[in-house]
Amino acid sequence: MKLVVFLIIVTLFSFLIRIFRIGEPPGYYFDEVYHAVTARGYADNNPAAYDPFAPPPKEDTAYDWLHPPLTKLIQAGSIKIFGDVAIGWRLPSVIFGTVIIPATFVLANILFGPTVAIFAALVIAFENLTLVMSRITMNDVFVTFFILMSFIFAVLYVRSSSRHSGEQSDSRIDSGQARMTSGIHYLIMTAIFLGLAVASKWTGAYAIAVIGLYILFQKLKSKILDLKLILLLVVPVFIYLTSYGQFWLQGHTVGQFIDLHKQIWWYQNRHDLEHSYGTTPLFCVPKGLAGPKTWCPWILNSRGVYFSYEQYGGKAGYIYALGNPLIFWVGIIGISFLIGKYLEERKREYLLILGGYFIFWLPWILSPRILFLYHYLPSIPFLSIALGVMLTSIYSSRFKFLAILVVLIFAVTFFYFFPISTGLPIDPPSIDQYMWLKTWR
Repeated sequence: MKLVVFLIIVTLFSFLIRIFRIGEPPGYYFDEVYHAVTARGYADNNPAAYDPFAPPPKEDTAYDWLHPPLTKLIQAGSIKIFGDVAIGWRLPSVIFGTVIIPATFVLANILFGPTVAIFAALVIAFENLTLVMSRITMNDVFVTFFILMSFIFAVLYVRSSSRHSGEQSDSRIDSGQARMTSGIHYLIMTAIFLGLAVASKWTGAYAIAVIGLYILFQKLKSKILDLKLILLLVVPVFIYLTSYGQFWLQGHTVGQFIDLHKQIWWYQNRHDLEHSYGTTPLFCVPKGLAGPKTWCPWILNSRGVYFSYEQYGGKAGYIYALGNPLIFWVGIIGISFLIGKYLEERKREYLLILGGYFIFWLPWILSPRILFLYHYLPSIPFLSIALGVMLTSIYSSRFKFLAILVVLIFAVTFFYFFPISTGLPIDPPSIDQYMWLKTWR
């Protein structure tokens, strides 16, 4: 019961700080000029929203055909309910960004127990990049949540299958059948959430790789190769195609679907893109990948992204997509600690979290186009769980106070950066006090 109360409090806290001043700024900012505009197009059932060559619906905007439709369809539903206003565009992000916290708690709990789960939930609840991405009309918090849910059900499936394969007594056949049935349900739910992830952003495909290997390893270990594992591919493909339901209902053809994806692939492989806050997982590349590079890895929180600047009389509101620096920096120690735990104990639970952490940023090193710090977002829940494991180890020792102190410092840092995470009006000169690193400017 105490765990439930804790989770309710942390989730409610996370929701309230995400919904706070969600209507500011009242207009589009950063990639809302693509995502929110497209969600409005979906809400109006406008075929142009799926057309890579459609003219911009408004000046300085464009339709986002680059990503799958699911997230924007959810946002379109919100616009239908609340209107074409800021809360209509952003409320789904608030909700999905909030439920990342309990999802992180649940995954940590089923893998490592309640103490790790408490620490992991507190870490991600006080993480600033997660907060920023929960308050903007984009797709990153959606894919992150769906990825977490797919990991949760994958773990439940593996454990259910392991229990069933261990049943030897005929007197337990009914129980074994019940467990096997539950296992199938878990596998189906895993596949569904993998499909929802891919239908939100192609990044979700990385989760298929990690989860597929995790489950396959367990099956090979028990010498049982289950053909039902094909669901991990079939169901996501089906959901991905279904997410384009509006596209099909508007009368688009298979040929147009293929052409659309050719355009997506072309854009994702562009080498000529430039942005002052453009990065790779390792370098700052403001002049594009062919330009000069400076060392600024995502894992060090080296280069955020200015999302918005609004004037409020004599004050200014800044929204800066930057992680909680102490969580990022201490998180490197947490990941190293988890690697050490795996090498020492060889538990697949540690390997799963490490796989979840590395798969969502390491492959981007090979990306042919520029990226931004927020592409690191799906790794943050796994970073939080790694920190949860480390803090639990400290908490279980005579240095218990140190684990509590670390979380308190994370919280203080979170609130310190809260004004520039949410666009809270501040005196313009005071922005300098937040620029701890030169690369943040």
